[in-house]
Amino acid sequence: MKLIKFSALWCPSCLIMNTRVNKIVNEYKLEYIEYDYDVDANKVEEYKVGDILPVIILENNNKEVARIIGEKSEKELKKIVEGVLYEEN
Repeated sequence: MKLIKFSALWCPSCLIMNTRVNKIVNEYKLEYIEYDYDVDANKVEEYKVGDILPVIILENNNKEVARIIGEKSEKELKKIVEGVLYEEN
């Protein structure tokens, strides 16, 4: 499974989420891609990322299976990731 994160340097919630996302990526051994909201405009448009950051997209076989918008706790992130992983099996 792949975790794609859209964030920006000026976004306080994005900075807070960095550590949480890194823990999740490492714990569940997810492929990880990060895009900058201001630099990667083509990807922001392709994934239809709105104005609220960060946006985390979970993909399985190049298909979006979950979208997380805004700041979430580590516990909330784990619950979402485990729910998606459980559905895979």
